Amino acid sequence: MTTKHRPLSYEILQIRETGGPRTIARIWCAACGGTLDLTLTANRHADNVERRAKAKGWDCDKNRASRTICPDCKAAPPAKIKPAMPVVPKACRSATAAKPSTHAISTANMEPPMTAITPAVRPATPDERMRIRHKLDGVFDDAKGMYLDSFSDQRVAEELKLPRKMIEQIREAAYGPIRTDPEIEQLRTDIADLVAMASTLTNRLAEVEKRFQPR
Repeated sequence: MTTKHRPLSYEILQIRETGGPRTIARIWCAACGGTLDLTLTANRHADNVERRAKAKGWDCDKNRASRTICPDCKAAPPAKIKPAMPVVPKACRSATAAKPSTHAISTANMEPPMTAITPAVRPATPDERMRIRHKLDGVFDDAKGMYLDSFSDQRVAEELKLPRKMIEQIREAAYGPIRTDPEIEQLRTDIADLVAMASTLTNRLAEVEKRFQPR
């Protein structure tokens, strides 16, 4: 009989640093997408990774990614929904003010106005987080804080067929906010090219003028 093993709720990665490569266990928060990197040495057992994450304040279940929560999300209070107050139409308010005794209108049974509710983005699965991180590693410049080759959160979402908000959350957790607009960078490059071209043309003009100067 074959024993089935649950997939781990973290990923083993090797990252390149100035001092050389380093092997880490990268844990994701199921609520906000934030990460925790734990350097791995000889003991790579899942129980050891889970124990070290808990020591740093995380709720960590090595076999259930949905139960892995960072300290910030643990401390955040649950969002409270404020009930909408019933709204009395303007015509009704006028009638009530004019004749309070005989034509008073009760608002107790009036339905509250419809309000638009933005659906919450579900947490990314470990496989989705890995796909997003691998894609971002190739199209996002961490040093400049910008996308490369006209990429954006929307374009990454379309290519991976995932919600754009999910891409934005994981990108901000891993690399921080976008600091530079690719269009601005392109304009700066174009200006530098024009300045270099103008300098070259100026030198050529000076050489041509020398040939026509009287000797």
